[in-house]
Amino acid sequence: MSRTAALAAAAAVAVAALSPAAASADTATGTIAVALTVTNACVVNGAQAPQASLGSLGDINFPDQPGIFGNVDGQLVGSLGALQILCSPGVAPQLTIGAGSNDAAGKRRMASSGNMLDYRLFTDAQRTSELTIGSRITLGTASTTPFSVPIYARVNSGGAVIAAGRYTDTVQVTLSW
Repeated sequence: MSRTAALAAAAAVAVAALSPAAASADTATGTIAVALTVTNACVVNGAQAPQASLGSLGDINFPDQPGIFGNVDGQLVGSLGALQILCSPGVAPQLTIGAGSNDAAGKRRMASSGNMLDYRLFTDAQRTSELTIGSRITLGTASTTPFSVPIYARVNSGGAVIAAGRYTDTVQVTLSW
């Protein structure tokens, strides 16, 4: 082979080595793991996150009365009307309606300057299903729709003349799921 032919052959090999068609491409694959653990939760009255303390769930305000009166009815009114509870689907939440600040002998009482006035809580508008101290309300199995939990109340002077004043109580409520 002549020197010119050898240089030409070497040049052709060099060009072929630099040419993109001559390079071979390989691929490799991998994965990325993505995970999230979601725990069961419940929120009350439209809250955007679970709360450790539910705070005030609403108020029951009876209309003003004279010193002696018969049955006077009230109802819990919260930020969304009736108490609203939204839980993770599949959860079975319960509300425990506990004691009030002035309970005695198993009765709920409102107080005003040392004077007491008995009242009762109920789960129905007819006021036949009483929520005694420590009663539990089982809400069923949660879905994507909030539970609406109405709570009704009734007070009666019992034929006695009641001292004037603003009577109040605070009832403890526990939500468990």
